[in-house]
Amino acid sequence: MGRPKEPPKITKKTLPNGVERFLVRWVVMGQDRRKVVASVEEAQLVAKQWVDDGKQELRVLQTRLTADELGGAEAMQRVLRTVLRIDFETATAWLLANYKRPATIEWTKAIPEYETDRRKVGITESQISNVVKAAKRFAAFVGRPLVGSPTRVEVEGLLNTLSDDVGPSTYNGLLSDVSAFLGWLVTKGYLPENPAEGMERRKVKRGKPPVLQPAAVQSLLRDLEVNAPEWVPYAACCVFGALRPGMREGEANRLDADLRAGKTVLHPGGIEIHGKAHGDRILPWKLCGPLKEWLDAYPANDGLWPAETPRIADREWSEVRAKHIFPCADVLRHTAISAMCYAPGASPAKVAIGAGTSESRIRTNYLGRWSEELTKALWDLKPVRQNTLSAKTRDQAA
Repeated sequence: MGRPKEPPKITKKTLPNGVERFLVRWVVMGQDRRKVVASVEEAQLVAKQWVDDGKQELRVLQTRLTADELGGAEAMQRVLRTVLRIDFETATAWLLANYKRPATIEWTKAIPEYETDRRKVGITESQISNVVKAAKRFAAFVGRPLVGSPTRVEVEGLLNTLSDDVGPSTYNGLLSDVSAFLGWLVTKGYLPENPAEGMERRKVKRGKPPVLQPAAVQSLLRDLEVNAPEWVPYAACCVFGALRPGMREGEANRLDADLRAGKTVLHPGGIEIHGKAHGDRILPWKLCGPLKEWLDAYPANDGLWPAETPRIADREWSEVRAKHIFPCADVLRHTAISAMCYAPGASPAKVAIGAGTSESRIRTNYLGRWSEELTKALWDLKPVRQNTLSAKTRDQAA
């Protein structure tokens, strides 16, 4: 840094009362110096002293910093002194206590590591997929190759990219998935904290679960009997046994796998279902109406659906759903639970245990929206054929 090219300026000023004063002004070492004195001689003396001071500072202030680095250091000193009003030592102590090192791992490495790690602990593929999609979306939004130090402002910015007409569930889902990934980064030691933790979710106004009327169920089952009998076991277990319909994972997926493996899941007292949150259960036949008759007529020895690959089965069933205009993927389960609530001798507690859910949810979502007459009409739906052997059984018999 060189000396200023211009010498100190001395400006004469006359005050309103006629008294003369002299302003000495000079910029030295980045600082603007000003002083008002009574005479020009005194002003010249001050100017000479400042010049001498500047020469002395230039002689003794040595640094290894570049010009840009030195300018940044001086700027930081001014911020500390004039804006934050703290000294350098105080600022250093605060940084040592509070500085959080940015994550040096790249997004392209962190995300695959998350997938591998979560599979090891048994997280479902759909959950992993949702979080991975959110993580990639967040990485694209922040636009840096390294994870760095994600902030709450960045998370809020990502959420603000959602269109105004998205529902609370979509908003909350994205927030939860991003938070899950950032939380995992914390557990792995890549981040000191999760900036999405504690962020407010939007309130979801949940309506009552949709159901199918008996006539619509009859249309579905008769169509399957004629055109796709291999799908009858799955549809019957859902609409009479309240089976959770997920084919790629969950109850239906596990029941299908058990059947294909030759395990015994149909017992004298009911059908065995491997749940998750509410554990394994035996669903009594008396809560399932004609389910046993349907499974006798259309045995599920070969699995609940024809395709061995759940992904393909899911795609094929989506065509059935579209044809019969299902309002949601779980509508058959909702219909089954509604009918169970009005079965002879049923109670909310028994239905909750059989369906693998909570009694409070049964009372809130299902009671008062169905009737004994509707249950009777639904359960009067019986298979057209009776005691038909499965293809595997017929082949073995032949």
